[in-house]
Amino acid sequence: MSLLELAIGFVVFTTGCTIQGVLGFGAGLFSVPILALVAPEFVPGPVLMLNPVLCALYAWREHGAIDRKVLRWALVGRVPGVLLGVWALTAVSEDGLGLLFGVILLAGVGLKISGLHASPNPWTLMGAGGLSGFMGTSVAVGGPPIALVLDGSSGPEFRATLNAFFFIGTTISLAVLAMAGEFGTTDLLLAFYLLPSMLAGVAFSNRVRHLLDQVWLAPAVYTLSSSVAVVLVIRSLT
Repeated sequence: MSLLELAIGFVVFTTGCTIQGVLGFGAGLFSVPILALVAPEFVPGPVLMLNPVLCALYAWREHGAIDRKVLRWALVGRVPGVLLGVWALTAVSEDGLGLLFGVILLAGVGLKISGLHASPNPWTLMGAGGLSGFMGTSVAVGGPPIALVLDGSSGPEFRATLNAFFFIGTTISLAVLAMAGEFGTTDLLLAFYLLPSMLAGVAFSNRVRHLLDQVWLAPAVYTLSSSVAVVLVIRSLT
């Protein structure tokens, strides 16, 4: 990997971590597609390795706002989703998964915009948690399903609950993938390289996270989720 690729990867991941600190999710959504184009070695291993640390920092920052009931049901659904994601890594093509997830996300955003909001009850939370685990494990972008269910929450509650969910969920994904032998020495070295960029993103987000807490939080969720859906669909069809 060249010095230019390393430098671009650093900047991209810093930006993604800043987005997650402001919005509650988005580090993977923003970073993974770009990092994959810059240097495929960056994903999914190094990003997945840093996800638990990133989410732990953000969950702790606003830990008093965590909705523990929401967190519990979403995590119940996460476990089978992770197991399906591990299976999908070996049994289903990446293009097939990308197309499927892109269509599902666009449908979810469409329902939200139309006013058909799914309330965060145990069934919707388990379903969103399962889909998030499936997507997060197989293509390293598991934020939109659970974010779309929680988008009516306040800014601090939204960010803290999402990141607590991601901290526990990505730790499970990481453990399962490690047992499956999906990580190597290169993944670990690149994760260490990206660690300072993650900390820079956390620092930047501390200064700007309140900007979206009022009327802009839900539109930002819809825009980010739609963008990644379109990227997944286009990438799968080309």
